[in-house]
Amino acid sequence: MKAAAALVKDIREELRRIDDELRAHPYPDAIARGEVTLEGLKAFPGHQHHVALSDLRSMAMMLQRFADTPWRDFWSGVLQGELAAPGGIAAIGQKLGMTSDDLDRYEVTPEGFAYATQMAWAAANASAAEIACALLINFPAWGFNCGRMASALRDRYSFGPEHTAFLDAFAALPSFEDTAIAIVQDGLDRGVEPRAIRRTTRLFQAYEKMFWDAMMALGTRRTSA
Repeated sequence: MKAAAALVKDIREELRRIDDELRAHPYPDAIARGEVTLEGLKAFPGHQHHVALSDLRSMAMMLQRFADTPWRDFWSGVLQGELAAPGGIAAIGQKLGMTSDDLDRYEVTPEGFAYATQMAWAAANASAAEIACALLINFPAWGFNCGRMASALRDRYSFGPEHTAFLDAFAALPSFEDTAIAIVQDGLDRGVEPRAIRRTTRLFQAYEKMFWDAMMALGTRRTSA
């Protein structure tokens, strides 16, 4: 596992700047300060509704592709986690006055949906090693911001735990480092190029930041009279 562990360490260092930017993203702080209106907050469940449905199909494809490997339970777990997402997103939407029809009809922006597009591409084209490394490095930053956002919504907008369950689940996601490194090592042993693993992980992080940037722009946008 030494080669995989060293590669993951190197990629973390290469992406430290964007990881730091993600963890210090101004959007959760803007919510905490009351700078995001209730109308502006609708962009989050509106986008995530479509992202989650897309990711659900993507993760089902991953399980289909990698079910014959020793890490079938890992891919199954990723899919099971995503199965719970639509209900949690709907609860956020309901708190903001959005119906299921509102969520279905919500028009996403390219920037807000780019991450889901990357996930779909990876599900169809990337190796298990690329995806496992990307999720290993991406999910902690996503979960960290979900935790910040959940706290801000509870403190500023009177959200209850029943409304923030989607965010809280990602904030409390357990580490899967050992499994991911094992998958990366298997990929390296099978000839997966390190540069492919680096590239896929870098793109996931970039599209993650693009999502939060889109939420900030939409959430704090002021309409003219």
